[in-house]
Amino acid sequence: MSENLKEMNLKADGIVCTGCAGDMETLLLEKEGIEDATVSFIDDIIQVKYNPDIIDRKHVYMAVRKLGFPVKIVSEK
Repeated sequence: MSENLKEMNLKADGIVCTGCAGDMETLLLEKEGIEDATVSFIDDIIQVKYNPDIIDRKHVYMAVRKLGFPVKIVSEK
């Protein structure tokens, strides 16, 4: 993993099970530049670590949106 990874945490509405969360993680990890993705269906939080040299924050956000859940960014590092 790259040392200059950035992290984005998003709040999603409607993640109802671990299966959905696992599927979301798999789909996000298929996106070039996304190095790690963790989805908590209990908290409705999606944590994404990405390489900004490959993918920018807008495209990370859009990749999460395309999963079909309304989301908002709650923090970035």
